[in-house]
Amino acid sequence: MNRGMTAEESANSVEHISREAGDKTKGFRFQKLRAAIRFLQRVQENSDGQVHCAMELLEDSVLYDGNSESLISGEENKYYGSRISFNSAALKNTLVAFLDLYFAFARSGELKLGVYASAEIAQERIAADFRQKLGLDSKQKLYDILKRLTLGEDLENEEKLVAFAIVKAEYFEQYPDSSKGYRALLDAMTLNEFSFFIGSIDWTLTSESNESLEATALQLVRTCRFFNHRHLGLEQFVLSALLDALEKRSGARAVTDRLLSTDSLKNIFNEILLGPTEDERTDDPAWDEWSEVEKSDFRNLSEKIKAVCPDFSTQILKALARSCSLARSVEAEGQREMKALLRRILDACEIHLLTNHPASSALTQKQILDMIGDLAKVAEHHVATLRGRYRYALRDAHSIKGAVLTLFDDCYLAFDEVRVGE
Repeated sequence: MNRGMTAEESANSVEHISREAGDKTKGFRFQKLRAAIRFLQRVQENSDGQVHCAMELLEDSVLYDGNSESLISGEENKYYGSRISFNSAALKNTLVAFLDLYFAFARSGELKLGVYASAEIAQERIAADFRQKLGLDSKQKLYDILKRLTLGEDLENEEKLVAFAIVKAEYFEQYPDSSKGYRALLDAMTLNEFSFFIGSIDWTLTSESNESLEATALQLVRTCRFFNHRHLGLEQFVLSALLDALEKRSGARAVTDRLLSTDSLKNIFNEILLGPTEDERTDDPAWDEWSEVEKSDFRNLSEKIKAVCPDFSTQILKALARSCSLARSVEAEGQREMKALLRRILDACEIHLLTNHPASSALTQKQILDMIGDLAKVAEHHVATLRGRYRYALRDAHSIKGAVLTLFDDCYLAFDEVRVGE
């Protein structure tokens, strides 16, 4: 097969289940962060050629890199809320999708597949009747197939037999019509070839959270060759712009329009410094609505914190109060812009509080500080998206956090309207 987009064309020659549009609710940020991390890593490794990255194309995230060992690298990125095994429905669905790609690309070494999921590993519990059909003892048995794959260990013959039977049964269930999919090729597949197939997959199951992935992505932004001293303090804006670009392109109809290139990444770094031209951006009209927002709680920041956590550190309270004061003094000369910004941040933070934290009247000091940090990140991401359309000065993470604190201090937000987990 030629090293190029012809591989993509060959994948469409047989009708099979489309898996490009995944669950875009829970875990979507996990998927975007993994795509960004893989892209940034590969761009750094390939200093001579172009790397292309896309989401919801072949797999959750895919990389095209002519200088890599494999031209195409597809990865399934999922954040599972429960333990999974090789026999779990989610993983079986992934393996059926992988088989479609494996056959579509004519078993070519140009395609590399991987699973990167946040989940705990469970054993495979195989029923007695299932084993009996395979010529094994008619008794229930536990296996460690997924665990051994993630450790890079070879499976024993019985484990290979069971794994192959699990995947074949799932494939034939998803493709009951013999005219669709690659049933004939799977029927002719030997146990040795199947063992090679699952052994060639990069299996990574981890306890990574969105927060830890974001920290990794931000570090890759800092070490990217397009990063310079002028980007210091703007790492979050670069990452937000990258994630937004990946998400927006994922909905494009044409394959080429979905791909984000090395040059696209370079432009993101440059645009963060330059921003859109003045004639492309306008003042945010949200400032005019600031005066219409009603105040319903006239306690200041300190009073609101003490109401839910009486033993909160006095020294930390003073530090937070200083952040409020600094935020107000720095923004004093740009009242119109600041009003628009606060109006936008209020909406983002209020929705986050109402949808993520049911009501409570008692919080720990750590919970309050964590909540402030979460809201600052929500606000920071929201502000980064606003700069694409409206005239907003660049603000670092500390300035955004100070703006969030003023919303608590100025009677717009309160801690005793929410509850966070212990």
